[in-house]
Amino acid sequence: MEEKDSLAVYYGKNFWTAPQGAPAQAVPVDWQFTWAGHLCRIPALYVSDAGLTLDVLLFLDSGAVRTFCKKYAGVDGERLTPLEERMLEGERPIPEASFSPRLINGLPVEPCASSSFTWVPFVRRERPDAAVDAVRAAYASLCLPGDCYVCHRVHAPWPRGMQTAVKSLSLEVAAGPRWMPVGREFAVNEVSAAACAVPFAHPATGAKHTLYVNELAFLHRGPTPRLPQLEEGWLPVIAYEIVPPLPAGEEPELMETGLPPIECTGPVGVALSDSGPGPHGTKPRAACGWLRGAQGGAVHMALAGIHAQRGSSLRYSFEV
Repeated sequence: MEEKDSLAVYYGKNFWTAPQGAPAQAVPVDWQFTWAGHLCRIPALYVSDAGLTLDVLLFLDSGAVRTFCKKYAGVDGERLTPLEERMLEGERPIPEASFSPRLINGLPVEPCASSSFTWVPFVRRERPDAAVDAVRAAYASLCLPGDCYVCHRVHAPWPRGMQTAVKSLSLEVAAGPRWMPVGREFAVNEVSAAACAVPFAHPATGAKHTLYVNELAFLHRGPTPRLPQLEEGWLPVIAYEIVPPLPAGEEPELMETGLPPIECTGPVGVALSDSGPGPHGTKPRAACGWLRGAQGGAVHMALAGIHAQRGSSLRYSFEV
């Protein structure tokens, strides 16, 4: 794969950093492995006096990417509500992953920097990107014309006392935190908050849960002597319970949807009561949003999704 020889890679720098000094020396390897159903390829190792650099191409499901792009073609991001924007982000078929060299020649190392870009050939770019084009040209022989991929560039310093000859590498791949969209909207009133029950199905397990709102309060926020630029507005805060509780390690994401507040004569600016156990026996949790200039006693909110813990990591070993 002769193309890689023309790719200038610099230790500790991202794809777009201006060149400084001599580029690293390329050592072709073309290592391949599968992670979470995605083919990954490491075309070469880039060796410099300071440390090791490598690019990892994570190939995406091009069909899923195309379906996503068609679904949201023509959508004006400026007109999306906060909930619509969050749901769109959650549907992107691009996994969150980190790639970290852990052992070089059997000696432990700590990764020092990383950067990435995503290539989707059927989406028109807003502006040319010479750095991305250089990487694409260097690895063209590894890709089909319609391939979508994420290129991760990672760096690691040499283990103490080690020379720059790489004989083996252990690479750790860790999944990022998982976000599962729910998109369940509801309106909660400050006077009758305790009557608000929001049933929903867990997006992964299908289990039935109910979000019970115990209280709603509006806390006023505005400019202060220390933060004169702070915008005037109201901070809706709710105390809630989810019955039955979500699986261990999962947390709900609640947000204000961006819709106008519902007119209500209820009091404004009343603080929540103590955070003892709620009517359903669990400890209420607080969730916040932001209403610019809103002074009603009720608000449109949503259970946008559920955050799961960071996925487990896997290690892959290679020999030169």
